[in-house]
Amino acid sequence: MIHARIEDRANHADYQLAVARARAARRTPPSRYRVRWRDEAGVLRSVSLPSWPLARAAQANIVHERPPLTLDRLVDQWAATPLDRGRPGQPQFPSRRTLDLHVLPSLGARRAATITRADIEQLRHRLYAEGHLGVSTINRVLATLKRVFEFGVHEGLLPYHPALGIRPIPGQASRPSQSL
Repeated sequence: MIHARIEDRANHADYQLAVARARAARRTPPSRYRVRWRDEAGVLRSVSLPSWPLARAAQANIVHERPPLTLDRLVDQWAATPLDRGRPGQPQFPSRRTLDLHVLPSLGARRAATITRADIEQLRHRLYAEGHLGVSTINRVLATLKRVFEFGVHEGLLPYHPALGIRPIPGQASRPSQSL
């Protein structure tokens, strides 16, 4: 059986210094809680998490050997939940096609709870900079991703909504010039 412990790094001098540096640079501070354990091979492992509930959930997953909730698994759960359209008949399910094509190749393996607003803004910028997608398609990808995170928060799978407040790209946004 694996034993995992949670460290609260709030009083550690190196953590306080890292938080001060991050605030001075206007960056997100490092995660406060760290879960540490030794795997079957005896190798010391750790994962840092921003909140106590997430650390407790990670500890339970490690001890009970449950796989972590990745964005890919969260999308699977969201896509398997029928939409409530208020109409009789066959249930309709949300479409995950845009996520499969544009989001999951880069963020699918990441733990859903560790995805930040900066990651989503970076994804939006990358999709726009590649120039292969139109502005409306990028906005549709972001809207679908927001619905997935709303589902995760509503179901208690995520502590917060990282895409909240990210605005769509304006419809008349000019593309960087591309020479042929």
